[in-house]
Amino acid sequence: MARSGKRSSKGRQSKPRKKASSRQAKKHAVERRWFHHPLARLLIVLGLAGAVIGLLIGLMVLFHYDRLAARYDISAVGRLPMETEVLDATGERIGYLHGDDVGMPVPLESVSPHFLQALIAREDSRFYRHDGIDRRGLVRAWLRNTREQRTVQGASTITMQLTRMTYGLTGRTMQRKLLEMALARRIEKHYSKSDILSQYVNRVFLGTGMNGIEQAAQGYFGKSSSELTLPESAMIAGVIRAPNGFSPFRHYETALREMRSTIGRMEDEGIISKEEAARHREARPVVLDQDRWMKMLRQQSKVSGESHVLKMADERIGELLPSYVGIGGLTVQTTIDLRLQLAADAVVESHLRELEAQPDFRHPTLTGHQSGDPEYVQAAAAVLENYTGALRAVVAGRDYFHSAFNRAIQSRRPMGSIFKPLVYGTAFERGLFPGMLISDAQIQPGEISWDREEWNPENSDGIFGDLLPAELGLIRSRNTMTARVGEWSGIDTVLTMMEHAGLGIVEGEISPTVYIGTTGANVRDIASAYSVFATGGVRFQPHFIETIRDRENVTIYQHEDESYQVLSTGAAWLTSNILKRVLEEGGTGASIREMGFTAPAGGKTGTTNDFYDAWFAGYTSRLSGSVWIGMDQPKTIMDGAYGGKVAMPIWRDIMVEAQRIGYEFTEFARPEEVIEMQLCRSTGLLANERCQTALTVYVEQVPHDLIPREFCEEH
Repeated sequence: MARSGKRSSKGRQSKPRKKASSRQAKKHAVERRWFHHPLARLLIVLGLAGAVIGLLIGLMVLFHYDRLAARYDISAVGRLPMETEVLDATGERIGYLHGDDVGMPVPLESVSPHFLQALIAREDSRFYRHDGIDRRGLVRAWLRNTREQRTVQGASTITMQLTRMTYGLTGRTMQRKLLEMALARRIEKHYSKSDILSQYVNRVFLGTGMNGIEQAAQGYFGKSSSELTLPESAMIAGVIRAPNGFSPFRHYETALREMRSTIGRMEDEGIISKEEAARHREARPVVLDQDRWMKMLRQQSKVSGESHVLKMADERIGELLPSYVGIGGLTVQTTIDLRLQLAADAVVESHLRELEAQPDFRHPTLTGHQSGDPEYVQAAAAVLENYTGALRAVVAGRDYFHSAFNRAIQSRRPMGSIFKPLVYGTAFERGLFPGMLISDAQIQPGEISWDREEWNPENSDGIFGDLLPAELGLIRSRNTMTARVGEWSGIDTVLTMMEHAGLGIVEGEISPTVYIGTTGANVRDIASAYSVFATGGVRFQPHFIETIRDRENVTIYQHEDESYQVLSTGAAWLTSNILKRVLEEGGTGASIREMGFTAPAGGKTGTTNDFYDAWFAGYTSRLSGSVWIGMDQPKTIMDGAYGGKVAMPIWRDIMVEAQRIGYEFTEFARPEEVIEMQLCRSTGLLANERCQTALTVYVEQVPHDLIPREFCEEH
């Protein structure tokens, strides 16, 4: 019985095992069936494909930014900041750049170990264990920022911060961050950790004009960086993330809070004991007076007064040599003639003060400006060499400290009538001649076939005329004649010429108003466009920097002139002859001779609707220049503020100063072969007997390259 009972017991125990085994088998069978299901296979394939594609995209991004990083001069990391000296064309010093970025470099071994420990604990605790990118820190920062739904924590290593300092990387975009990481990896491959740390501590901005640990130690505590105590070191390290907000000069209690936070990080990293941390947290370092430091800074640095010219130099260096941004140590020779620059600044200011003193001038004045964007009348001027494109003077505004905006280069204002010479020059290339007859009558509906608005311009005097020689249309600045001259060439040809002359392109819907200068351009480019009338149609690309030498006096940039033909020699000469007459009796700029300017010159006045913009652009045999007067926010300057009245006198006085300095203005060159020919006034072709009968024959001075090859068939 007992045996039977045991067998029975065993038998009963075996049944659950069979059931469990059966369940597992069913489960595996279901899994096998699911795995072999087409949808499951598709999902697996898609998942693997997505992973592979993601990996490939990641590798492509990595490769792309590694290539971008390879373009940067890695040796720039090892060059401590120095001031950059900016010279004019004659070698005269204009001023310094980056003077306020130059600290007081010291060897790493001369820096207090307390500061180095505090710095690493605060900014990059895994500094000695990563390759420039702290991947754990990146993940941690991403998780916290995602949780907070805002950027509350960064993951920049000391190497990445050094990258920003060296190459001037700004902004908070993902592209900038990826480039920063790629550069950081390059830096880590080329420099030791000690080198990286040394460069960082000597460059890092620590508030109130302090760059590097030595300046901060001297400024805040009046001692060498080697003498800093642990609390002082922790306070300076705490400043880095917000140098102005955490400044011990202005926000001592906030700086104290950051000092204690840094000491806490040092404790967490095992650099100091719990007891040491508690003792040092109670310290209240004595910070010296800010005025004392500012006096020291003025005595030590070579910071010069800021100006539009220095800002232009700084920006151009950044374009030409991005690796040197913030590093300095360069000698930059510009094309500016400081004598002419100072004279131009003085001339502009003198004339605008006279304008502001007029009884009917209704705007705020410069002397009354207190804060905010300037609301007083502004001016811009540019003068350049015709045969090189070298800018000799640039007036970008009246007061740099009121507004750093460069009105000579960054601003595009409607050109008005100063664009008309390009319209006529284009037509001369296509067979028009100055003596041909053009109607000054009102534009008729449908006359400009492609114009949907049926534009109907008026002339400035409100009068419409009869058939007049084309040259009078430019001399007297007739809008109706200019529109017809433009149509002689065609709008597309005029737009192409406009771009070719360096005046940019028209954006948006094209209108025949382009012919009379409704398109915007800047002062520098207009001066450059006018130079073609003095050079036989050749335009030299404007430039501002001649040479750049590094701190070893090696030339690292040398300008090379770039030129090309804008107008044919003949078309440029015909246009120039008319522009010279603009400055004579009967022309819109005739008063320039009454002012006593006798040198050979050509030019054109321009005034936009409601006296918003007043212009004068002109040229001599050596220099071309343009002047603009107006308000930053377009509005009427004052009634009667014509270009010939308010802008031309400035141009005249600048050119007189140029003559006084030593620039010689001679007669303009004449084309090698100019022939007197009988042409038909209607067609511009060679006259025949029927033209004689129709009384349309006249004698024209024709440059060889524009000689007509056919006889008139209209008569």
